[in-house]
Amino acid sequence: MLVYVNNTSVHIFSGATAIDAVRRYCTDAGLPFHEGELYDAWGNVIAADSPMCDGRHIFTQSPR
Repeated sequence: MLVYVNNTSVHIFSGATAIDAVRRYCTDAGLPFHEGELYDAWGNVIAADSPMCDGRHIFTQSPR
């Protein structure tokens, strides 16, 4: 499944959560993982266990 974290495409497994996508994003980018607030494309805070679907955009900082 393809999702976007901070506007970067990330391939994750079916059934993955938002935090799984952030972990993959950090791993792919060579960044240290830091668990903080997550946001949807509209700037709303989302839970780390929010289910992901193909094409979803999430952010580690508010996109607004």
